[in-house]
Amino acid sequence: MTVRSLDDEDKLPIKQLIRAVNKKMDDVLRVVDALNLGRTEVKADGVYRTFNNGDVVKIADGNFKKRTVSVKRIKLF
Repeated sequence: MTVRSLDDEDKLPIKQLIRAVNKKMDDVLRVVDALNLGRTEVKADGVYRTFNNGDVVKIADGNFKKRTVSVKRIKLF
């Protein structure tokens, strides 16, 4: 799954790409949990961090309501 030019970018098998991203994300989450850095969660009234022991800390206030995305485009590079 190596892209050597921009022309090759459109030939990437999307299922293989999604599997690779999910695998890397699992690795990142495993390290975050091991170091007890907490998982960040965005809710409507602010940003929260949940730690392994169940503690929840609010790290930012604000209005974070959901928005729809008009253009669904992923830029790989």
